[in-house]
Amino acid sequence: MADDTAAPMLVSQLFDGTRYRVPMYQRAYAWGADEIEALFTDIRDMRKHAAQGRYYIGTLVAHRSRPADDGYPTFDVVDGQQRLTTLFLTFANPVLRSYIGSGTVLPVVSPSMLTYEGRPRSSGDLGSLVLMEDERELESLHDDGIRAASELIAALTQRNDITSEDVRYLLDNVAIVRTLLPANTDLNHYFEIMNSRGEQLEKHEIVKAHLMECLDEAVDRRAFAGIWDMCTDLAKHVQATTPKKNRTHLFGPDWNALKPLNFDSLGEMLAMSETPRADRGILHLLNTAGPKGNPNTSEDDDETPRYGAIIDFPNFLLHVLRLHIAAELPDVDPSTVAFDDKRLVEQFRTHFLPGDAPAVKRFGEELIRARFLFDNFVIRTDRVRDTTHDDSNWVIHRPHRTGEGRSEKVSPESTFDVDVQAQVLMLQAMYQVTDSRRSYKEFLYGILTELRDQWLEFQSVDPARLIEVIESMAATRANLDAVAGLDSGTAVRHFVFNYLDYRLWRAFVLDAEPAPSDVKAGDFRFRYRTSIEHFYPVAPERDPIPSEVVNQFGNLCIMGREENSRRSNLMPEAKIIQYLSSDQSLKFQVMSSMANSENAWGEDQMRRHGVEMMSRFTSKSEAHPQAVPQPRIP
Repeated sequence: MADDTAAPMLVSQLFDGTRYRVPMYQRAYAWGADEIEALFTDIRDMRKHAAQGRYYIGTLVAHRSRPADDGYPTFDVVDGQQRLTTLFLTFANPVLRSYIGSGTVLPVVSPSMLTYEGRPRSSGDLGSLVLMEDERELESLHDDGIRAASELIAALTQRNDITSEDVRYLLDNVAIVRTLLPANTDLNHYFEIMNSRGEQLEKHEIVKAHLMECLDEAVDRRAFAGIWDMCTDLAKHVQATTPKKNRTHLFGPDWNALKPLNFDSLGEMLAMSETPRADRGILHLLNTAGPKGNPNTSEDDDETPRYGAIIDFPNFLLHVLRLHIAAELPDVDPSTVAFDDKRLVEQFRTHFLPGDAPAVKRFGEELIRARFLFDNFVIRTDRVRDTTHDDSNWVIHRPHRTGEGRSEKVSPESTFDVDVQAQVLMLQAMYQVTDSRRSYKEFLYGILTELRDQWLEFQSVDPARLIEVIESMAATRANLDAVAGLDSGTAVRHFVFNYLDYRLWRAFVLDAEPAPSDVKAGDFRFRYRTSIEHFYPVAPERDPIPSEVVNQFGNLCIMGREENSRRSNLMPEAKIIQYLSSDQSLKFQVMSSMANSENAWGEDQMRRHGVEMMSRFTSKSEAHPQAVPQPRIP
């Protein structure tokens, strides 16, 4: 390919003998489970949705770094190194080669195809990975990110989340636009141009324009624009982005309820003077696109943007769309709405046609109701009081009115009473740390559906019923995930471990079951633990145990990626001394307690602990008795 050209390349063509080098000024490999799982989930979805089409996964910008001296050009990677490295790790992975390579022709990768300048451990790991033949060898990788990614790709392959069909589609249909910059390119000037480009119109703004084009009356367009703008900022409660003069009418005298909705009355309440944002059409938005943010921001906006939402606005819109379809179109399967924001515009254009004003109005009603329920009953993180290092300071807050006159404002308080608050929070956090991506949050849709059903029937939420529904969802999923195999090492699905931690927390804290010595269940919280650890190591320096034994569920727990890297080859007694604290998973704490009390951790302990843990999450799931008499939350 000539320099200074941009052309699509199939992934199968990307590894064509060209050598790539990640220069020192680029960051180290940093993709984690969220990004890697999202890549392969997207690939699988596109394979099922458009099997014959071409799917573009981004760009690769490279710059010739030195004259070719052996017939193979070498290029510095200017942009796209994370995706390129992930693809290299995929095709070099010994488990994927073993599982899929026999029936699929995989690209031939060599140690010289990708290197990291000034990072010998990273380059060495890439070279070593190509030569590995066994999963156990992955433990020897030194770079934390490369090792964790390689173990994850192996686990995804083992549990059929990466299949031979996915890999063939990846090779034959997935493309990257590769741009080769001329050798004399001034990279500083290039970066300056890239960083100063204007922002493109976001997809949810295109959806807003399309929906407004479906409305014929200017007053309806103004009302819809007002509702939309009130709902876009997920860092605040929707009450805070509503003009003060309208809060009592919409949310009651204490600003903490939601009155029955009617789009036309909302339009009268939100009566505004003519503003540019009420104009219909995509061209207007393109011509007036300015700084991003909530257009309603004013002196009325009296809440600090303190919250971190578990979803972004484009993906939230897809949840509202599915709620709308479920309510309005009984003959349409709501699950046909995919929680994939890459298809946001396409899906809205499919379900809302020009002239369909009544449907758009009902969607507007659904949007503000869903935002209210999301704000009041779904977890988020509180940045104001966050002392965690991984953004896991979970809260469930509802706003209420405080102050008088000019000093009145929105202030947060806990939504439920203390015991119920803790249980609802734990259940939702259990899901969030498992499904941390902002897309594909099926659990959130289940919660929003239950909240919507209760609110429409009672104008309130029964916390005991909410807990029962979420526990039932969780038990079903845990048992389905367990069917995939529990004695399978790092291939065990992460939700099994998080659900088990919830069951242990509930038993020790809510049901007052005596906890083993040194298990601090009262201090437990869900963190983003994304790596499965063998308590007894896979490749110890002494006394190895057969893999079929060490991969038993009784020898496994879940922890953060950095912790897993630090302690992977330590023996159990060393791990307990160095790392045991209340910040670890409850399963890890129970294992540590058992090893300490018996002064041993071997095959017998693994077996007995595994049997006990399996009995925990297969037992009947019931709402905690203390939660039953709790009043509904208005």
